[in-house]
Amino acid sequence: MGSKKIAFVTGGARGLGFEIARKLGQKGYSVFIGVRNTDTAEEKVESLKGEGIEASSIELDVGDETSIERAIKEMNKKVSHLDAFVNNAGTFEEEWGTMPSDLSPKDLRRTFDVNFFGPFLLLRGVTPLIKKSDAGRIVNISSDMGSLEGINDPDSIVYNVMGPAYQASKVALNSLTALFAKELKDTPCKVNSASPGWCRTDMGTEDAPLSVEQGADTPVWLATLDKDGPTGKFFSSTRSRGAMEW
Repeated sequence: MGSKKIAFVTGGARGLGFEIARKLGQKGYSVFIGVRNTDTAEEKVESLKGEGIEASSIELDVGDETSIERAIKEMNKKVSHLDAFVNNAGTFEEEWGTMPSDLSPKDLRRTFDVNFFGPFLLLRGVTPLIKKSDAGRIVNISSDMGSLEGINDPDSIVYNVMGPAYQASKVALNSLTALFAKELKDTPCKVNSASPGWCRTDMGTEDAPLSVEQGADTPVWLATLDKDGPTGKFFSSTRSRGAMEW
């Protein structure tokens, strides 16, 4: 993909992931979008190309370990390094308002497969490529609802929200941010969590207060940090790139 910086965004064929890929492309990155079906994603790839963005798709089901292994092998064939990796793909399985004691183990396992184990396997797989960049950036897409302090703070905007499988998976994903940041602390790489806030996507619905462009702002900022930027931290579009409590 030439001499441009290279970014890989999972769940990149729609909603937040597509907007993140688009904004990175506008900043001059060549972008790979991870998609479950490359045939249906071609329209999105062509849309990016129509804006002058170098783009292509990588078949990837984040809930399937075999698919993840194939995608990582494909990336290693196509690129010698990655400058930005955005762990965006995710799922919400339970009904809103489900109490922890009513949570289905099936929903919990599926949520963790997609929101935690898949992202972990991807992080482990792409870290060697990120380390080959002069300024590798990893962004894990979390949620305001993944803040333990927010879950327990009656004054928090998420205090009255209940989605236990989703929330637990995002708390766990945040732990990976801190741990990978620690592993890479002596390299030029930076690892951070980003919450897009409640934005108007298929998951967020049209009732959300933030546009998808507003939601993408914090992840894109973290994916393009300069050398003095933070690492091992958690930021939210709800707070206009402000820091979140773990």
